[in-house]
Amino acid sequence: MSWQKASRVLLVVISFSLVSSLIPTAAQADDMKEVLVASDVASSTGSLDSINRQIVKKEIELLKLNAEFRTHYTKPAKWKNRRLKVYDAIGGGIANAGDITLMSQFYRYWKDPGAGLAHKGRLEAGPIVVAVAYLTLGSLYAGEGVFDLVNDYRAKRQGFDARSIFKKALAYKNELNSLFESRANAVQSLGGQGELVAEGKVLTDIRDLLLIEFSRIYVDSRQQRAARDLTTLGTIGVCATGAAGAFQVVRGVQNVNLKQVGGGGISFLVSGSTLTAAPILIHGGAAAAGKLSADKLKKELGKMQCTALDVLENDVRQLNQMSSPGTSRSIASNAEQYDVLCKLLRKRREYLDQADRKKKREIIESFLSYAAKGGPQIAFGTMLT
Repeated sequence: MSWQKASRVLLVVISFSLVSSLIPTAAQADDMKEVLVASDVASSTGSLDSINRQIVKKEIELLKLNAEFRTHYTKPAKWKNRRLKVYDAIGGGIANAGDITLMSQFYRYWKDPGAGLAHKGRLEAGPIVVAVAYLTLGSLYAGEGVFDLVNDYRAKRQGFDARSIFKKALAYKNELNSLFESRANAVQSLGGQGELVAEGKVLTDIRDLLLIEFSRIYVDSRQQRAARDLTTLGTIGVCATGAAGAFQVVRGVQNVNLKQVGGGGISFLVSGSTLTAAPILIHGGAAAAGKLSADKLKKELGKMQCTALDVLENDVRQLNQMSSPGTSRSIASNAEQYDVLCKLLRKRREYLDQADRKKKREIIESFLSYAAKGGPQIAFGTMLT
């Protein structure tokens, strides 16, 4: 029995000794706490770096989306404008020839109607040529409208239609917002260091400016689409009215009916007046379409905190000043990337501003060119009524 008691006592002593060896001293506990804190900081820092990289990646993808979208919808417009100028030159040349022929022949037989009736073919030649001009121009614009529909279908299949692009931009915005929330939590776990907060401000500025750029490009695409469709439909309408007036004049000459000739003149007046006022209708409709698109974007994308490049450039300068080898975390390489993005956004803003100035010049020129096209038709119609 004494031997069993001695064994039990020995086991208790050994167990107590082992447990005591597992319990750290006060100094050991402090060391372990520092190790754990350092491990948490390193983990948080690594997580923050990963989040920053994801944010920059998404912002670059959004920048690429903006560039590709604008390139896609402006490329067809460039060649389209050139084709339309050729169409207008063809139609205008034929119409002017017809107007000159008609007015010269009518003036020639104005004081001698009998001679004119004896040569009806000469009086009919002018309006027939004008009708050919209207039919030719209308057919060319109708074909262009069909070509536009084909391009729209292709764009939709490639994911470059307005609805698909808007969904992509909205998805980027939501993903970036989620990443910024994760970043805010990571920065808070690190104590909210000044350079980390400054870096977050720069990233937020870049996101806001990219979304503003997208909005600008999206609205411009909607305006161009509206102007394109209104130009096509309006021109077809003008040609249809003008051609109807020309055929009415031909019938009036054939039937020796001045009322029919006057009715054709009214059609020419309507056609010419519509053509002269076309810039107001086209650009007014485009402005209305742009306003609707801007309201939609404002509702879906929300209000941006940073709306000027100067704010981003100032925030980048502040971040560069905070970045130094002595800081707890070197962000010099990141700051260089942000500086490059800032300069790229500045160049893109200047490019878009230049495109807008060119667009305004073209709008002013369109008022003059349409007035030159519609003026002869109005004169032609006035003479016949």
